Amino acid sequence: MYQLLFIDGDNQHVVGLFETVEDVKSWIAQIPFITTYESEMEFTIAYADIPDYTEIEWQGSIYPLTRHSFTGDHEIVVEWEYVPIIKAHQGMVPGTTLVEGYVYDNPSVKQYIEQRSLFKDELKQYFEAQGKKVSIGGLGSEDGEYINVEDGPFIHIDPSNVENWLHEGSIEAFLKSYE
Repeated sequence: MYQLLFIDGDNQHVVGLFETVEDVKSWIAQIPFITTYESEMEFTIAYADIPDYTEIEWQGSIYPLTRHSFTGDHEIVVEWEYVPIIKAHQGMVPGTTLVEGYVYDNPSVKQYIEQRSLFKDELKQYFEAQGKKVSIGGLGSEDGEYINVEDGPFIHIDPSNVENWLHEGSIEAFLKSYE
């Protein structure tokens, strides 16, 4: 299934579910004021072009569309995303998972979480072994989790630092390259 969305800045409006990408494109084609880019995979709607009220009719369904659903601050981006039907899949469900502002393919999430946890734990242990006070914060924030060392560095637990740590092979080598 494919979920069709209208994206207005930080706001998402769910239009509905479609069985195929072709159905999504067929529905989108019913919007007379849509802008289609050359790739035919990118669609936008100018806020000024949306009437006070209109109805998008497609295969017997009617979707109400009104300019009053949007802020008027942005061009509305029309996107769709694959939504797996859980019982139809064995093993890892296809798709992506958001981890602190970064999107990972589902099969990669477990490995990344294990790596970032080990990185964080080793950093904390390294500085505590030196008698330094370590605080961890930022979980759930836009910038993500971090380690703050008293009289020392402030280190984000983000993909680039995890990757650098893995590349360097040790906390000591990572910290040397971090300076």
